Amino acid sequence: MILDRTTAPYTVDVTATVLEALRRISANKARVAFVLDEHGVVRGTLSDGDIRRWLAEHTAPDLAAPAVDAANPRFVSVPEGTPVAEITPLFRDGVDRIPVLDERGRLVAVATPGTRTLTIGRRTVGEDHPALIIGEIGNNHQGDVELAKTLVDHCVAAGVDVVKFQLRDMAALYRSGGAASAGEDLGPQYTMNLLAKYSLSVEDMYRVFDHCAAREVDVICTPWDLPSADALQRYGVPGYKIASADLTNHDLLAHVAGFGAPMIVSTGMSTEQEITGAVEVLRGQGAPFALLQTQSTYPAPYKDVNLRYMDRLAELGDGLVGYSGHERGWHVPVAAVARGAHIIEKHVTVDKTLEGNDHKVSLLPEELGQMVRQIRDVEEALGIDGPRELSTGELMNRVNLAKSLVAARDLRSGDVVTAADVDVKSPGRGLQPNQREALLGTTLHRDVPAGDFFYPGDLAGRAQQRSGYSFRRPWGLPVRFHDFRALLEVSEPDFLEFHQSAKDMDLDLSEFFAPGRSSSSSSPCTPRTCTRATS
Repeated sequence: MILDRTTAPYTVDVTATVLEALRRISANKARVAFVLDEHGVVRGTLSDGDIRRWLAEHTAPDLAAPAVDAANPRFVSVPEGTPVAEITPLFRDGVDRIPVLDERGRLVAVATPGTRTLTIGRRTVGEDHPALIIGEIGNNHQGDVELAKTLVDHCVAAGVDVVKFQLRDMAALYRSGGAASAGEDLGPQYTMNLLAKYSLSVEDMYRVFDHCAAREVDVICTPWDLPSADALQRYGVPGYKIASADLTNHDLLAHVAGFGAPMIVSTGMSTEQEITGAVEVLRGQGAPFALLQTQSTYPAPYKDVNLRYMDRLAELGDGLVGYSGHERGWHVPVAAVARGAHIIEKHVTVDKTLEGNDHKVSLLPEELGQMVRQIRDVEEALGIDGPRELSTGELMNRVNLAKSLVAARDLRSGDVVTAADVDVKSPGRGLQPNQREALLGTTLHRDVPAGDFFYPGDLAGRAQQRSGYSFRRPWGLPVRFHDFRALLEVSEPDFLEFHQSAKDMDLDLSEFFAPGRSSSSSSPCTPRTCTRATS
């Protein structure tokens, strides 16, 4: 469940008309609007069903009528602070937005049943999914289609999920109307000259996109202007990236959001107020989006990266966050994943000395591959936050390295265990030392030879019983020479698989397979039993 505290896209004023409410429902793509009075108190809800009901009740419906007249005053709502577990059951067909109200009935948030995920091409991004790793090619292709394709191939070999480019219409983007930059300051002039020199045309970009499709890797692109956005929409890219420089370009944000495809939005060189303003625009369009923590300095000093701000971004956007790195190396993106980044974007190049702003903060193909592998290693290492469980390796080492409670002398059935009867010795096959107090004072129901282990059955006060297993095929046990007879006393396998150490090879086997020998006097082992049970 998601709590959306950006409520404006869902609300209409109590004085709004039915037509205005319909427009709001259409704009927010949530199929519902909440009617608020002058105090922010919810007076009713308007869903698609409410509108149809109202229309059916009027032979000549007037869309200029007050929306509150058509609203449902008996709507489902929850008080602020209601646990998620109590809200989730309230969602049902026709109820997928639930208003969250304060003690005065004012709207403070909207609960939705969805999970925090985005789907970009073949990949789902969000909780319980691997981080989406984007190989940012940008303009590092130097305006060369073949180099762009080569970089795509390197990204595929490195194991990235998505490759990314940038598309510009120079005439639409710059005030000079194109590549002319004579009247600009040195910084913009240098940048404009590079972009004019190394940008790809729409047609060439399409050719590169086709190559991505042939290599079966998804591609997204940053549109720097409206014509470029429309060109990308015509091609049908599965997602869009918005550069930090355009976070305050609400026209572009709204235009791209209107396409309905997922958006990844960088927040570099932006104030928090500008970030929240962009979020309002995106929420107003009903766009699926994620925010990226970005330090827009090339290269970014480590002291300015501020990975902890991702936590704040998640609050501001009430959704997924990631990291777009402009620092040298790749250890910071790996750390970002450990801190919860769902998306990682990193530049890639074939030569860090090439002309252009991005090459010096880019990774070479083999470095990109190392970053991808290390991110996947970290994700695997993160595990889960549930109760701790011992791994197979730990269980094995617990036997080898841990200690057990063992008998300090020969004990007989009926003996009461005293402190003098118990030693702590390795290996860890029996009761752990922390159970000594529970063991003391118990009455044994079996003989325990000196040096043998105490087991949980000794605490339970009952003798070890033979288990009656039945399978539809022969079954057996892995055993050692020293323990197979004890196992035969409590089970009847069809075969035994003997595991031997180097020292076992020097043992006198007749000592273990001698007729009548058993682990206790109560259960003799005949030659026939031993012969049948060994392999």
